[in-house]
Amino acid sequence: MKTRLLLLTCLFGAAIPAQNTSAVYMSAKRPKALALIGDRYHSPVYIRDNLATAFVRENIPVTFIENVEALNAESLRDVQLLVILRDGMNWPNGYDKEHVKWMTGAQQQAIWDFVAGGGGFLALHNSQGLYPPGGLYYKLFGGDYGGHPKPYVFTVRVENKNHPITAGVDDFEIFDEQHTVKYYLDDAHLLLRTIARDNLSAAGGWWKEEGKGRFVYLSPGHTPEALGHPMMQRLIRNSLNWLLKAQ
Repeated sequence: MKTRLLLLTCLFGAAIPAQNTSAVYMSAKRPKALALIGDRYHSPVYIRDNLATAFVRENIPVTFIENVEALNAESLRDVQLLVILRDGMNWPNGYDKEHVKWMTGAQQQAIWDFVAGGGGFLALHNSQGLYPPGGLYYKLFGGDYGGHPKPYVFTVRVENKNHPITAGVDDFEIFDEQHTVKYYLDDAHLLLRTIARDNLSAAGGWWKEEGKGRFVYLSPGHTPEALGHPMMQRLIRNSLNWLLKAQ
């Protein structure tokens, strides 16, 4: 037996531990998440597939929904984390007609109450885009839609290397949509900046606390390559843990 262990140590550098001691695998009582995904310009398939990887690795059960009406106070009651990757537009009369803003005042209040009461909210990519102006959603967000050029390669630069959300994250390049988000918070809350090759720059991610809860925004996510990038996956996983206060 000792000979076998010695051989394993020589081959692999150390004996294989008897069990995984990571905290996220130590309890069956895991926090739950609700993710609203997909819109006219963003397929729910690539969003689901890339987010699912992060959720599985952090052992967080998640329910994905596409129906915006399913996001309400009742559906938020039994979860600890909300994720949105979709814009604020619906097209009930066809894409050749004017869009409507789907989020109601009651939904905005439900999200606000959820976070203020201790929930976590991870907003991704275009979740800052074209929601009802002047409401609780943007008040919680700390930013607003600022448009975007066509997809190209740009750099995501880490502005705060000391925050848990950016732990293990290096600057990286992605092919994606660079959202030129309007950012209303101070420098202390800024995590990331996106910088194009022509030097177009925008806030690319930030954190915020509201009441007993937490909020994070990360702007990449238009392409599968961006959402699945190892550094983006690390940012998402770190965000999940920070928002849930490492439950």
